[in-house]
Amino acid sequence: MSSTLRRRPTRELAAAWFVRVLVVAATLSVLFVPALSVLAKRSTPDPSSITSYKVGMDLSKDGTLRSIEQIDVDTGFDRRGIYRIFDTAPRSGNGPEHPVSEVSVTRDGQVERAEFVPSAKGTASLRIGDAAVTLVPGQHQYVIGSTTTDVLEQGQDGTVVWWWNVVGSGWQMSMDAVEVEVALPAEPQEVECVQGRRTPCTAQVDGTKVRLSTGPLKPYTPVTLRATFPKGALPTPPGPAPSDSSNTWLFAALLGIVGVAVSVLLLRATRERAPGMPVLFEPPEGISPAMAVRVLDESGGPDDLQATLFDLAERGVLQLTQTDDSWTVACVAEPLQGARGPGEMDVLHKLEVDSPGLHFTISKTKTSGEKITKAKAALGHGLDAEQHQFLTKSPAGTAARAVGWIATGGVIAMAGVYHFGGSASRNIPLLIGAAVLSLGLLGVIMDPRTRTVHNEAGRDAWSRVGGFARFLSTDSSESRFDAAAHLDWFPRYLPWALALGVSEEWARRYEAQGVSLDSAAVPYVFWYGAGIHSWHDLSMSDSFNAAIGAASATYVASQAASGGGGGFSGGSGGGGGGGGSW
Repeated sequence: MSSTLRRRPTRELAAAWFVRVLVVAATLSVLFVPALSVLAKRSTPDPSSITSYKVGMDLSKDGTLRSIEQIDVDTGFDRRGIYRIFDTAPRSGNGPEHPVSEVSVTRDGQVERAEFVPSAKGTASLRIGDAAVTLVPGQHQYVIGSTTTDVLEQGQDGTVVWWWNVVGSGWQMSMDAVEVEVALPAEPQEVECVQGRRTPCTAQVDGTKVRLSTGPLKPYTPVTLRATFPKGALPTPPGPAPSDSSNTWLFAALLGIVGVAVSVLLLRATRERAPGMPVLFEPPEGISPAMAVRVLDESGGPDDLQATLFDLAERGVLQLTQTDDSWTVACVAEPLQGARGPGEMDVLHKLEVDSPGLHFTISKTKTSGEKITKAKAALGHGLDAEQHQFLTKSPAGTAARAVGWIATGGVIAMAGVYHFGGSASRNIPLLIGAAVLSLGLLGVIMDPRTRTVHNEAGRDAWSRVGGFARFLSTDSSESRFDAAAHLDWFPRYLPWALALGVSEEWARRYEAQGVSLDSAAVPYVFWYGAGIHSWHDLSMSDSFNAAIGAASATYVASQAASGGGGGFSGGSGGGGGGGGSW
């Protein structure tokens, strides 16, 4: 359980929400958006076209469909042949599949090479032609024979329905003219025809013969027939099979529940119970303000450098002087006598103020910004080395981050394969399970507080830092604090208030008790420079912090500039498929 005094790492929180949005978008795109590879393929015109598409179909009582397709193709340049893609999935999603067999192919009257190649689930892709043989541009006639089974389905009130795309929706070549002739196993009681989604077309019925002609057709425009046979005219076809879709979503729900359970367990395992934090009126000994933030938040604070410089000034090592919109940092005493640890000495070295008499001006320049940036990095490295006496790696946090990143990467990878892998197949249960696990653990992945755990010394320091932070920020000890009697506490504890993010509250304590910042108080804050007129001038929003930010921003900008960084409704029929040239 986290203490209320521990701040949420806003940058990490924003990053976590960004990745959450990315994971949700990737998941939804797989579930509801056509594969981008398919959309891109549809947006690219096929260099070949079909001048004539004639198909003869013979439907048997047992649901076997034999087809002969005569396809006249006006072939473009650098073409080897065509694809014929058969849909084998059931029309409604829960009926029997209708596999394709007994396939034969000729081109211009001669047997042509053809082989089935890997394709998306629910399809069978036949590649016709030889990769080593380029076709002569112009007219070529392909004749494709095939047999499909289980194409009939149960209708209402004992009827039997043949609902079929006699021209598939997957033809990426345009068609100038289409002729379809079907021999049915019995006289239908009704025949309906639709072109595309809602454009009605006319089918001529003569007993058990059905004929239709249409065209021209744009790419990906199906022509669908639905023939309904009266009760008793045909044997009742197999009923709907157990819904694969229902099973898929049930399995997805189960994996989602597992993902939630694993996320909750790992989240609980990474949470530490906060120690008691009795109010302390003095900062803990042996800990710098910046290290106190590490102990409390288990991550660096945004004002670590400013607080460190203020603390060095309060201890007599530095003097800070303001001039217009710039600040001068001057070394006025031997640093080795006042600096705490190698991290602070590295900061002074990067700012080039590591011996008495040296000074550095914080201004909106590239040179100043570069020094500030290096000083921040040096301070961070020093704190990283020093924090091991208080914090150790969290095994639970390491495991949670590993699982979370694997799940997050899995979602992105599955979306990438779906959209750009050339196959629109998808594993919905695995996608849902990974997405739930990713969303549940992103808080752990991005939260630096879950990467470490306090050791015995760390928990003691955590309690003392938290207790002192309560004194600086809350009203719980207001009656026991006489601001006028402790005027010297303000500059002494200001670096701590800045580091802990409570400088406004610390200044407000003095303002609330009517303590004025008169000349008598100036000696206590001489290191802060001239021009101080109110307690608010010493708050975190002061120009010193603004100067540091402006210098850093100028350096970052300079690095970027230099290159451093109708008919009938109810849906389409079964079968059909499509194809294109290659």
